[in-house]
Amino acid sequence: MTKFARKCSVTNQGMNKGWVINDGIDYVSKEEDAIAICSDAGYSSMEEAFEDEFIYYTEWTDKEDYQYKLINGELIEIEE
Repeated sequence: MTKFARKCSVTNQGMNKGWVINDGIDYVSKEEDAIAICSDAGYSSMEEAFEDEFIYYTEWTDKEDYQYKLINGELIEIEE
């Protein structure tokens, strides 16, 4: 069983690294999607969005961060 910390808001796939958008309102695993979201929000670059604290990149490595598990190809939220 594979576990993931977050679910990508664009692809709906599990992710353990990627971009956090707007304090966790969205999570994005692919850079091109992060660039598009920043552009749609009115930023001229990801750097500008980062400086404004709209976006940042992270990698989740702590097992306590896992919120999803992949079972038979389906991403399931982990119940506590």
